[in-house]
Amino acid sequence: MYTEKELMALKKSELSEIAKEFDLPSSGTKDEITKRIIIHQTERYDEETERLEDVLYHNPEEGEGIQVSLDSETVVGSIVEAQAESSSDSKMNNEAQSTDESNSEHRVFTELPTRLFVAGGHNYKPFIATLAVVFIMMFGYGFQDYYGVHFSYEGDDKAIVDCIHVIYYSDGNGNDSEYNPTSQANLDCADLLDESPNWWQEEMDAWVQSLLNSATSDGNHTGFVWTQPGIDTMAYLGATTFNANMSVFGDPLAGDEFTEQHLAIWNGFGATFPGGGNDSIESLLQGGNSPFSIYMPAGIVDYKPTGYLWTQSGIDTMAYLGATTFNTNMSVFGDPVAGDVFTEQHLAVWNGFGGMFPGGGNDSIADLLPGGASPFAIYMPAGIVEDAPTGYLWSHPGVPTMSYLGSSTFGANMSVYGDPVPGDVFTEAHLAVWNGFTLALGGGNDSIASLLPGGNSPFSIYMPSGIVITQVEWDNQTPSVSNVTLSVNNSTTPSVYSLNYVFYDGQNGTDNSTVEWFVNGTYVANTTTYTANLANGSTIMCIVTPYDDVYWGVPVESDTLLIAVENQA
Repeated sequence: MYTEKELMALKKSELSEIAKEFDLPSSGTKDEITKRIIIHQTERYDEETERLEDVLYHNPEEGEGIQVSLDSETVVGSIVEAQAESSSDSKMNNEAQSTDESNSEHRVFTELPTRLFVAGGHNYKPFIATLAVVFIMMFGYGFQDYYGVHFSYEGDDKAIVDCIHVIYYSDGNGNDSEYNPTSQANLDCADLLDESPNWWQEEMDAWVQSLLNSATSDGNHTGFVWTQPGIDTMAYLGATTFNANMSVFGDPLAGDEFTEQHLAIWNGFGATFPGGGNDSIESLLQGGNSPFSIYMPAGIVDYKPTGYLWTQSGIDTMAYLGATTFNTNMSVFGDPVAGDVFTEQHLAVWNGFGGMFPGGGNDSIADLLPGGASPFAIYMPAGIVEDAPTGYLWSHPGVPTMSYLGSSTFGANMSVYGDPVPGDVFTEAHLAVWNGFTLALGGGNDSIASLLPGGNSPFSIYMPSGIVITQVEWDNQTPSVSNVTLSVNNSTTPSVYSLNYVFYDGQNGTDNSTVEWFVNGTYVANTTTYTANLANGSTIMCIVTPYDDVYWGVPVESDTLLIAVENQA
């Protein structure tokens, strides 16, 4: 039977083997496996104790042991009669006496002794006191023996128990609010218990790696692509260091998938040098831990673009959820900065954490956008990711054009784009959906540039103004308005409501902005000013859409004006 001290001194792998011998689960932390083994041993000890007690204290059934006779005299009467016969029959010979003694061994009792007799008779007080002392001594020495077996350690027991608390339940446990693996107390206790001071993070990292391993694709889908500096580095190393023709990689181009086969060949070349041959793909990233990193300061690979980037609010949200909800160190994401690619591996780890909660574990990257469908959306109103810039934005003519084509030509609901507004990023995903619709009509091969005004899309006849606009054109040529305010002149009858705003255009274009007036939320006019007698309590506001005869800008709403005084007729 193993003591807790003996178990805690073992390594996790040894504990797992013991658990397997007892047919117990062998997964989990070292502390969890130790508890399972101790509980199992205790249960076996209790079962054996119950079995022995049943044997020792078994109550015999009728017919077992002492014979029972209902016609015999009482035990007291038998004793008195035996004494009388013994005194009166003094002349009995030795043979008769021997016969009586032999018969007395088979005397039958029909009544148990009284309770007073069992408790010591008339002298029960010293008997009970002695019995109490015996029980106290049995309990005391029994507890001491149990403690010595299960909780006692060589040396200072208190120091050992205190260290177990420090390293496994406070400073060394990442699920505890006092977690501080670098504290001196944790370091000292780790040394005393022969444990890693960072055992919790090591076990968590192993678990996270298992998530990543389960999400890693095979073949040509690794989530990493060649970089141009990487291609140049491989050519240089092939010519100067490896002395091997690196064209076995198939003369890749920047952006091509970096495959598992590429990694195997790299490690094959690297194995001929001390320390080489064991790189992971991550080792080949910029700043990776490859022994050849001195030759590749810019890295050889990069994360394959997913079309999504980390946002600062997303990084902050992940830190918050890691500390308050997932109870896990979210640094497994590699401490990203805003603008880093949000990779498929990041999504796999997110879903691994989310899978521990009802409804979690099935998010797509799009679910992590602002307003996405993640069950954790309440914690991330600003989302975690954003669409990666493509250099193209939805244009003002593009949004209504897509709506028109969806209802009249493609026969498909174009709301798969998420009801974009002008100025939103036109993503690679948007292009994929567009080509999916056009494929059945002879299209399906457009690039984003094909959707610009005058682009080479086969559907350009339907969209002379294009669907997208370049980021540069939007920034430099799209007009805008600001400081949109309302004023009212009550000196006339009826009152006159005027609009004031500031128009801006990078090309100094003409202000031909449109104005729409709304009374109580209902459209009423598109004039420069609005004249009317409005009832007390009415509301009026307007929307200005900037236009310079070439491009439309983003509409801007004015504040809502409440009519608080009756206009005089």
